[in-house]
Amino acid sequence: MTLIQEMWCKMTDNNFQIKRTFIKDEAYHILEKEIISGKLKPNTRININEISERLGISRTPVREAILRLENEGLVISKPNQWTIVAPIDLSDVVDIYPLISVLEAYALRDGFKNVDQVFIDTLTEINEDIKISFDNHELVHLISLDNEFHRMIINLSSNNAILPIITDLKKRLIRIEMYYFENLENRFSSYDEHKEIIKFLREDNLDKAEEALKANWINTLNSIDIE
Repeated sequence: MTLIQEMWCKMTDNNFQIKRTFIKDEAYHILEKEIISGKLKPNTRININEISERLGISRTPVREAILRLENEGLVISKPNQWTIVAPIDLSDVVDIYPLISVLEAYALRDGFKNVDQVFIDTLTEINEDIKISFDNHELVHLISLDNEFHRMIINLSSNNAILPIITDLKKRLIRIEMYYFENLENRFSSYDEHKEIIKFLREDNLDKAEEALKANWINTLNSIDIE
């Protein structure tokens, strides 16, 4: 039984009905996760009938979920012909990495007053887990931890508009990282670069910490062979 089916049973047992928008959102999150994780591979044809049957829901919320994914660039379609998972385009990183770098640097500067020892210790722990995941070739966990490290920095800022923007950008970025670093993990150098960021945070040196943060994004961009 799917997650949606289980929720449906629980709701109907209590004489409630799942709202149509709720089903649509659940379908969206399931498909989004499958696309980003690579379970639904690039260029895979999407069959609405098969998905609706697999999820145990009607075709309408599946169509609406797919339309939302298409608007986010995760799905592409040709009307009345086909719908597929969007192919990986490495050139996207040229546009995405600089944007994230600028936004994250702003968040660091805006929220620098919130950096304390607990924050630094937490970043250090996450970074050590990154090294362990790297050594164990746990790519999915490594990328997840790397995102957690940077999300900590973003959350320093009180500007609530930053996180949603970066989150949408990273949906496309994670697909690229999963695809590219799968066979080139030796190019993933974030652990040492994170240590530099942490070092300058300990020294209460905002300018150097911001410089190290930007360098982390630039070096990752430069490590990806876009040709």
